[in-house]
Amino acid sequence: MSESVLVAIAALFTTSCLVRIAPTFISLRINPSTQRYLERLLPAAVFINFAVYIAYSEIAREPAPALISLVVVGAVALFSLLGLIGTAVLGATLYFLLIYING
Repeated sequence: MSESVLVAIAALFTTSCLVRIAPTFISLRINPSTQRYLERLLPAAVFINFAVYIAYSEIAREPAPALISLVVVGAVALFSLLGLIGTAVLGATLYFLLIYING
């Protein structure tokens, strides 16, 4: 594996640990509205990191379709328009359609 792939894997692992494991050991005193906001924001942030990791390897081969798909996935995740599976399917479908159209 290349160094950039290892760095991306390490970054995703660290992010996942911070989001999923650290909260069980660290007790934060935050108000309920902030807690609801974080519960909504953090999973989306992890998903966007995952999408960036996947798109990163494809950007070198097919920059335009990968970047367009990544922006669409980020916007859909940001506005919570679809669930996790729906967003992943949308991003993958858009990417492959753009490659098919271009090539």
